[in-house]
Amino acid sequence: MISPRLARRIATIHKWLGLIVFAQLIVWTGTGLFFAAVHITAVRADYLVHPANHMTPVDMSRVKFTSAEALKSVAEDRPYEVTLKSLAGQPVYQIRAEIGTFLVSGETNERLIVDEPLARKIAAATWVADTPIKRIEELETAPRESSVSGNVWAAHFEGEGDPTLYISAVDGRTSLPRTDLWRTYDFLYGLHLMDYSEHENFNTPWMLAAAIFALSTVLFGVALLLHRFTRGLMNKDKTA
Repeated sequence: MISPRLARRIATIHKWLGLIVFAQLIVWTGTGLFFAAVHITAVRADYLVHPANHMTPVDMSRVKFTSAEALKSVAEDRPYEVTLKSLAGQPVYQIRAEIGTFLVSGETNERLIVDEPLARKIAAATWVADTPIKRIEELETAPRESSVSGNVWAAHFEGEGDPTLYISAVDGRTSLPRTDLWRTYDFLYGLHLMDYSEHENFNTPWMLAAAIFALSTVLFGVALLLHRFTRGLMNKDKTA
């Protein structure tokens, strides 16, 4: 039998925990409705771009130098892997070495730097529609939404929702396009998972706390229910 004083304390805790859990339930319900209403294809917007550069066939007629010759140009950097790929329509050797990744032209055997002109060519070649680039900027630190590490070029295209394509300044690799719809989805997904930094981890202290609060609310409610039920039976016996 719970004392009346303890029962009042449990009721107070139950109400406050219930309020906290209710607020998070509103967030879960609201974000869940948004996820159900918006098609994931529209969010990803991968229909705006061609397949990734490494999937584009290489025009072998333009390859004037072999991979062995390309490796010699960076021999002092101790390379260990070489891949021939098409980058904005031109054949390029991507060479991984102990100190980093390098690009060597398959036509001239010269090192390539992903500068603004080349980044513009990569962006234009990657985008499906003939959409003009509104502006392009170099970022020393890639934003989380880019899924590309290191220095990147951010190409902002004309169109609704600020469609943006990120190009690695190291190897010319591109990200999937990002739009305001994707950014909204990503923000709400972080709220849904209660991962307020990376927006992808389900196992967060906040989620654990929410689960503990929800379970505690239920247990306190059951305790109060049993207390009132027992007290009701006792009062009934006294009046009998």
